[in-house]
Amino acid sequence: MIATTISQLTAVLASVIASPVAIVLFGVFVASLLRGFTGFGFGLAAVPLLSLALPPAEVVPFVVVLQVIVGVGGLRAAWHHCDWRSVGGLAPGLVMGIPLGLVVLTHLPPNPVRLAIGLIIAASVVLLAKGAHLPRRPSRGLTVATGLLSGIISGLASMGGPPIVVYLLALGHNAAVVRATSIIFFMLSGMVSVVPMSFAGLIDHDVLVWAALSVPVLFGGSWLGTWGFHRAKPHHHRLTALIVLSVLAAVLIARSLIAQVAILG
Repeated sequence: MIATTISQLTAVLASVIASPVAIVLFGVFVASLLRGFTGFGFGLAAVPLLSLALPPAEVVPFVVVLQVIVGVGGLRAAWHHCDWRSVGGLAPGLVMGIPLGLVVLTHLPPNPVRLAIGLIIAASVVLLAKGAHLPRRPSRGLTVATGLLSGIISGLASMGGPPIVVYLLALGHNAAVVRATSIIFFMLSGMVSVVPMSFAGLIDHDVLVWAALSVPVLFGGSWLGTWGFHRAKPHHHRLTALIVLSVLAAVLIARSLIAQVAILG
């Protein structure tokens, strides 16, 4: 009798854990925890996790809506630490780059694109680890080019964050400035993306319901990540950022190579 009851409870618990709602809430919590600590990484963590429970067509607009919500919620705290010059210089390139990325996406196979993005991120991490840095006030051309690259990668793979984070780290800003600038930039990026997605019908009733359901977990994870950031040492933020970028680069490179081997095999 006891064994049967335990078995039934285990089955119920397993079904709850494996339910789409549980997977979505877990994915949002992990992504918001990372974003709360580093200021970026929400989409990098959320997209693959949420893809386990939601249709691909819903994942990206869902993530974009959440980025806008949590960004607006953290705007006041990030406002005074933000590098507004960088935000203003990066934004035009981002706006131009997103449609270019979408055009490239329709004309190039995905595996070489993933490999190229992974190699770019990996090379950037190596340079940062070796102490490469930019002048405190880099040229406007370089800033616009970084925003353009971010926009192109956003259009290609919804992963435009790494070039921006690499740029901010290379400027030598302290952790608070990197984090605050990332929070505001990705909020603005989300706002730009929401407009065409809304007109295209991608932000539908289901996406809004999922967003509303996720709000408590979204802000809970962000609060916990922010709490950890304020209690961590400055070099922990930089190390975490480099680790996240390294993992992303490794995943993209491995995924593209495995897919290419499967095609050739």
